[in-house]
Amino acid sequence: MIDHLSVSQLDMFARCGEQYRRRYIEGEIVPPGIAARIGTGVHKAAETNWREKMRTGRDMPLDAVQDCAAEAYHKALQDGVFFAPDELSGATLAMAEGKDTAVSLATLFRRELAPTITPALVEEKIILDLPGVDLPIVTILDLYTEDKALRDLKTSGKKWSDDKAHASHQPTAYREAIRQATGEYPAQMFFDVLVSTKTPGLQSLSTRRDEQDTAILVRKFQIMCASLNAGIFPPAQPDHWCCSPKFCGYFFTCPHIPAHRKTVPKKAA
Repeated sequence: MIDHLSVSQLDMFARCGEQYRRRYIEGEIVPPGIAARIGTGVHKAAETNWREKMRTGRDMPLDAVQDCAAEAYHKALQDGVFFAPDELSGATLAMAEGKDTAVSLATLFRRELAPTITPALVEEKIILDLPGVDLPIVTILDLYTEDKALRDLKTSGKKWSDDKAHASHQPTAYREAIRQATGEYPAQMFFDVLVSTKTPGLQSLSTRRDEQDTAILVRKFQIMCASLNAGIFPPAQPDHWCCSPKFCGYFFTCPHIPAHRKTVPKKAA
């Protein structure tokens, strides 16, 4: 039984309604991939640092941030990690390298991003009420700063484009959440992207939203609610990137995929 919605739910429903049905209606939970587990480790280190900075006015020592990222990464792995069939032979190495990546990105965070920011709200949960939407929308803000900037931390294997930042639903929902909680909109909005390329780098991408963006987001949630109430879960198009055993843990049991596409690679069988 679904008792709330979120931006991540909306994004999944838009990608593939069948994936959403399996995950949220049937409760068939497939763990995320290694990239998401790396992100969990880095985010926990950042959250811990921000909370310490709110308490003391100082960032944590670098080694403490690194240790926190490594510990959170290993704890996340205990909840499982998804590998496609043809990736299983390299899973052990990938998990070991994932720890190194999490520590590397946490190091970048502590050296380049953390000293520039004074946090005001950290991992703040705000329940968003949208007109014509049957269920509450749960938002959890990464960071809201003393200078009224809304910042969302991301980890990525490649640089983000400006279009990716401008297309995301998250700032739209978070902007409205801040308004409902404080009575005013954030002054600025940023995606802080820690990029795990050969030489890790930090991108701080500014983006903006207005009332039209909010109205579009509301309509999308209304359409989603109407579909859920009607029991309609449109599957992804067959050529969509997510409709692949590499990205979907439901691929081999999906009723919308023909049997001839469900052949497990021999080396993974």
